[in-house]
Amino acid sequence: MDKRELILNTMQELFKEGKAGIASVNDIAKRAGIAKGGLYYYFHSKEEVMDALVEREYENIIQNCQRVLDGSSLNATGKLALLLHTYTTSYVDPSLDEYLHMPQNAAIHQKSLAQILLSLSEIITSVIEQGVKEGSYQCEYPEEYAHILLSVFTFLMDPGIFDWTPMQKIRKMKALAVLLENGLSAEPGSFSFLYSE
Repeated sequence: MDKRELILNTMQELFKEGKAGIASVNDIAKRAGIAKGGLYYYFHSKEEVMDALVEREYENIIQNCQRVLDGSSLNATGKLALLLHTYTTSYVDPSLDEYLHMPQNAAIHQKSLAQILLSLSEIITSVIEQGVKEGSYQCEYPEEYAHILLSVFTFLMDPGIFDWTPMQKIRKMKALAVLLENGLSAEPGSFSFLYSE
């Protein structure tokens, strides 16, 4: 394991122990078993370590979503259902998630949401383009639809930002399903997976 990964793993351990907020750069380096200068070779500050850890966590989710789709022979709608299920059920370390939702960490949280949105949008764009080729969708703006779809999941449905009731969540998903079905000229009910059990 290279030192950069060792530092990130150490930071993750500190998060799990609830010590990340109070740990200094020296504490992180000591815990990782490297010199303080060795940490500074990879990161300029503790904040950079945290940024990199969040980026790694979300990159793992993105790669997992891509792997799941790569192994699928489903049609476009089936792939969208599979992708969104994989994304929404992906594990995020609770201590890291709690850290991201602290008011003072709004900037890094926004950055992580943007990372997810932009990276997963590329995957969803290709799925929408597949649907157009299959004849199940009509869409002039696949990338833009991907951005809109993901903005709902990365922002509007983030429980750390909005505390919707179960009924409010269902209504939002039903509205999204109608928007997508109308916008993509898909069969009515195609996107019912968004709100059905």
